[in-house]
Formats: sequence, structure tokens, C-alpha cells
Amino acid sequence: SSDNQQGLVFIEQYASRVTCYSSQYGHVNGISYTANNLVGPPSRFPAYGDFPETYVPRTYGCWWKESSVIFKGKNEVDQTGEDFIDVQFQKPVYPYCVNVYETYNSGCVRRLWAGDGQGNWKLFHENPVKQSQKQSQIFSPEPHHLLFLTSLIRIEIDGSFADYYPEVDAVLLVGTETYLAPEESVKLSVLGLYAKVVGLGLHRLVPGFNILESMQRLCFTDKLSQDASVCHLSNLPEEILRVILTLLDLRSLCSLACASSLFNKICKDSVLFTAVNLKPYWHCVNLLSLKWLGARSQCLQYLDLSWCGSYGKFSSSDFSWFIKQYGKRLRILRLENCSFLNNEALYSISTSCPYLQELNLRGCRDLESTAFWHLGKLHVMERLILDSTQIELPTLLVSLQSMASLSHLSLGDCQNLSLLGSLDEISRWLNRHRPGIISLDFWRSGHLSNHGMEALVGLEHLRELDIGWCGLPPNGNWISQLANRCRSLEKLFLTAARIVKDADLIAIAQYCPNLKQLDVLGNSYITWEGCSRVLDKCRKLRLLDVSYCCQIEAIHVANWRRTYPNVSIKRIFVNEED
Repeated sequence: SSDNQQGLVFIEQYASRVTCYSSQYGHVNGISYTANNLVGPPSRFPAYGDFPETYVPRTYGCWWKESSVIFKGKNEVDQTGEDFIDVQFQKPVYPYCVNVYETYNSGCVRRLWAGDGQGNWKLFHENPVKQSQKQSQIFSPEPHHLLFLTSLIRIEIDGSFADYYPEVDAVLLVGTETYLAPEESVKLSVLGLYAKVVGLGLHRLVPGFNILESMQRLCFTDKLSQDASVCHLSNLPEEILRVILTLLDLRSLCSLACASSLFNKICKDSVLFTAVNLKPYWHCVNLLSLKWLGARSQCLQYLDLSWCGSYGKFSSSDFSWFIKQYGKRLRILRLENCSFLNNEALYSISTSCPYLQELNLRGCRDLESTAFWHLGKLHVMERLILDSTQIELPTLLVSLQSMASLSHLSLGDCQNLSLLGSLDEISRWLNRHRPGIISLDFWRSGHLSNHGMEALVGLEHLRELDIGWCGLPPNGNWISQLANRCRSLEKLFLTAARIVKDADLIAIAQYCPNLKQLDVLGNSYITWEGCSRVLDKCRKLRLLDVSYCCQIEAIHVANWRRTYPNVSIKRIFVNEED
């Protein structure tokens, strides 16, 4: 704790535990790159580099969005970060400042939220999306007091423009047990900024300019309203207006509905709500929101409720009611990190959504394994995303039997599938019953034996395959066989696959001309010759990750970047970065 001249006691505290997170790069039972590394004070800051003691989300950049097999969905003007993590502190305070210690590819913190643990949130700070920086930093927005008692902070991370994985070391919350009056809060902020300006000598740049008076005037003066030009859209035929309104996002539709009785009527047209993305509004979606949407959902086909309903904002019964009433036309349902889901909710989905083609349950870690039995009723399913769930092998195989059109299966980080032989069984089943599958993700979900690899290379229509951090058999020349048989591959992630050799890269270069992304991080055998062959032959390549490949030198990467400027080549090695 620390005092200031106004007599307030500022309490400084680091996170005491992690309550929820969207994804993590590390193993759920491990200690490297996991969410729990945010607990306590910084362990590596102010050092800059790739440190296992930090928190790292699973993805970065644009690469995971560039799938050619996943429906992109509807974008909103208001966008969330790509990931979030909720951290709890021991003592509730009125927040004044939040410091986020970034140690690698900093600048990816998008928003900071204060929560009350009951589903209510207040935005503390919002940061524009920007390119990551090659330095460690303490992300600390301008201090201001928030009239909201909290011991829960959500950090939204957006690595869309990050050059590599962003890493966070710790989170510090500064606040008071009593609320600081608004005028005192502004005064402290202005004085703090003034001290920084004086410290830098900037107050002397313009003679006669009173910077403190100017800052106070800016802080206390209301913004002048500007006259808006009038556009007589109401004169257009309703049919034309409906076409125009289909281009609007949800927030714009709601705003336009308040403009006039005519627009209020048109904006209720269910045709405008065939695709609804509520993920950007996760912090305010509740039962009333679902009821409001229900009145407009007669044509609903796409619904994204990812991140919604946390901490009791709405219940499983509320969701089940909505799905039973309005789910009969749904084709796509995305429910990433939805903690309200349970057996009742999945039963409602399976019985009320007969035309569902995509179901995304990524990150629903609390969903009991028995609930997944209901998936077997979804007979037209094409894209099933179950990363970081408790799905078990018998349940999965029985459910897949009814999905004759399955083309995409994502099972990354499913710990109940890490039992010996599980991935082999899944591969053999797919080979026998779904040989036309085009996208498969096994990331960190166990081991593949020779039998499993034999089945896997028989999936000749594969366009995307991620077997990163999976144990692979040391013999059998399987990667070369995979390249030879699966010649349509566009994405191949072989992260930490120690068995890959130059001969495999040469096979990839020879047989996979459409390859766009290749990850061979952590390989000891490949050399610059094999990588050069891939770069030369795979003309559509856009990403090559050779980090921690001990035989790839910095000079090789520098030469490649000059020769192949359209390829993003990643290399870090023992905190040495190119």
C-alpha cells in the first residue's frame, strides 16, 4: 500500500489466481506458457524474450483466420480481442490503475475490464489494434478511478498484428478501498501527466503556454456537438432500405432503429437477423438480450454467442429456451468459452437444430463429458470444433457415426484423448468412414503410433493438418508419405515433431505445391537445404516457422527473407530473435 497527499491509501496487488481463459499455448497440466503463470509478481520482466514462465495464447497474427475450409461468419464493427484471461485479486478495490507486464511482442493488450464476479463488467481501458513491439513494457493506461468495486480483471489480447506469440508475465492492480471523488480523480490524473511533461521539459517548448490550465480545460470542457448532415433515406422504398440495412452490423441496426418509427419498423425485420454475432457484446448479453433477439430470430441461421454468459450472466435454461424457440433454422452455432453450457444445453441443441452444420465448443472446459453424447443427433454436421473440452473417445466415435458429411474436425488440447491409442483409433475410424475429411487438428492431444500414422496418410483429401506437439513414431518415413499421399495440403503444422528430416521437406516441396503454412518449430534435424527447397517449390507459401531449429542460422533466414519477401519466416532460438 502507498499513501498520496489527499490521504487516500492505494493498494497494490498482483493476481492471486486465474479464473478463466480462452486459450493457452502450454499443456493444461504443464507449467510452461500457461495461464497460471500470471499469478504473482513478474518472474522475467524487464527482460525481453521468449520465456516459458509467462502466459502465451495459442495463436497470433492472421494465420489462424486464413483457413480455406472454415466459414468466416459475420464481422461486427465492435471486435473483441482474439483471446482473454480473467485474473482474481485478493482484496476488492475501486480500480485506479492496471499494469500488464509484457515480455514478448508487446502492445497486444486490447481492452481491460473490471468485473464483479456476477457477470457485470465495466470497461476500464480500450486500446487500438496496432503492430507488436520488439521490447518488454508495462502496459499501463492513464490512471483514472472507476466507481466499481472489483477484484476481477479481464485482459483482452489481440495478437492479430503480432509478429509472433505475445507473452505476458504478470498483472498488477492498483486501487483504493474507498472511492475517489471524480474531480479529485481528474485532478490526480492531470497532475500526474503534468509532472511527466515537466520532467521531459516539454512545458518550455512554447513560451507563454500554460500547459496545466490547458489540460484542465480539456478535461472539464464538454465536447461541442456537431451538426449532422441530413440524408433522406426514408424516402427510399422499403425494399431498397432492407437491402442497404443488410450491410449493417448489429450495433448500427440498433442505433438506426432509434432514428424514426419507420426505421424502427424496418429494423425489426427478421431477414436482417439471419446472421448474428454477439461475441463483441459478451459483457452485456443477458436474458433480456436473448428475448430481444428472439423477437427477430424467425430466420436466424448463424449465431455466435462465444464468451457470453460467464459468471451467471444468463443460465443454461435461458439458453435452452432460446434454442428451442429459435434454433430450428440454425446452420452455424459458435459457443467458444461459454461456461453456462451443460447437459441440458447440448440436449436442446441436438433436438432443436436439425440443420446444424457447424458447432464450435472450443474452450468449454467445464462441460461434462457425458453431455457430448447428444452430438450424435446432429446428422448434417460438417464442421465440429471441440478443442480444449472433456470429450472422450467412445463418445466421440459414436457421435461421429451419424455425421456423414463431416469435413472439419478440431480436437486440439483434448486431454481425455491423450490416453495411449486414442488418436490412433480416431485416425483409423476417419480413414474407414470419413476418408474425404479435409481439415483435422490434433494439436497437443496425445500420441500417434505407426498404425495411427498409416491411417492418417490415407486421408488423401486433407488440406489442413495440425499434429503439433503430438508424439510421433520415430520410424516409418511418415511425413514423406503424408506429403506424397495428401497432395492438396495447404496448412501443415509439425510443431515439435522431432522426426522431421530434410528428406521430408524435399517430399513436401515436391508433392505439395499449394502449401501456404508450414510449422516445423523445435526440430533438430532439418537444415537450410531442406527449407530452401520448400521455399523454392511451394510458390503459395506465406508462413514458415523454423524457431528453435538448431541447424537454421540467422544468416539463412536473412537470405530467405530477401529472396522470398512474400513469405513470413519466423525464427527465434534461445531468446535470439531475427
